[in-house]
Amino acid sequence: MHKRSDNRLEMERTSVTTEDGSLTDKNKKPVSGGLKDSWLTTCRNLMGSGTHKPSFAVLDLGQSGCITLAKWFRDRKDIAFQEKILSRAVRFPRLSVHQRIRQSHSEVYGFSLSVEHLRQVQNIPNPNQFMQDLRRSGARVIYLQRQDVLRHAIATLKANSTQYPFDVDETLIELDPDTKSTSAGRIAVDTQELLDCLNYLDNQRIEAQAILHGIPHLTLIYEDDLMNPNTYLATAQRLSEFLEIPPLKPTGSPLKLVHQRLSDIVTNYDEVHRAVEASDYAYLLSDSRHLLTSLSTPTHT
Repeated sequence: MHKRSDNRLEMERTSVTTEDGSLTDKNKKPVSGGLKDSWLTTCRNLMGSGTHKPSFAVLDLGQSGCITLAKWFRDRKDIAFQEKILSRAVRFPRLSVHQRIRQSHSEVYGFSLSVEHLRQVQNIPNPNQFMQDLRRSGARVIYLQRQDVLRHAIATLKANSTQYPFDVDETLIELDPDTKSTSAGRIAVDTQELLDCLNYLDNQRIEAQAILHGIPHLTLIYEDDLMNPNTYLATAQRLSEFLEIPPLKPTGSPLKLVHQRLSDIVTNYDEVHRAVEASDYAYLLSDSRHLLTSLSTPTHT
């Protein structure tokens, strides 16, 4: 009787209670210190630590070329690509992603994420740790961003509008062969919404940099890599080498680049100009590095 009690006291003295209520040996060394609080520890316990399927995550700030990438990936039978897989709250986002990767029937599984989905929708307290875990599990990380901040904000407002419920900035503008003018729809922009959107996107970029801190990744810039079909082959080559997959073969006709002013896009440009000029974003009005817009080269019969 005393011997059994002594053994029990000894076990309690050398053990600690884990979060799930089980006991573990204090003196037992952790498998990996870096993964102490990581979801990978749970995944390995539940699913084993075998070879992980090739996978990749696309961190997208919106209106930055993800639709173009999705089309390239979906043209490949060996790649499964799903967009915005964490746009709805799930109880265990880490395990949800891991399960999607494992259950995919394709050789490679890719998916897109956003800062908002990680922070606001899933309420992940440490998104950087989340991405570190994905990286440790074998996932490659791609970051999509834009340099033309003002056009990014306008494209975001257009995409969120009921009048333009699609990624309009991903759609090439048609060039009328008779009038030589663009036929894309113009919109009126609410100036306060535009300033709020600029502030929102600023915060998203800051968050994205923090999330990607210390994580190897490939950065693709919309204006340089995904807006102009003339650069698609070079972009596809970089992307294929980064993911270590057979070469992607993007589709797209040769295009001519022409100058397009913001006044060609926004009907109330003067009002927008005054509002931006009086704000902290006045410097954007003089930034003319990315004023070229892709226009289809007209064909003559």
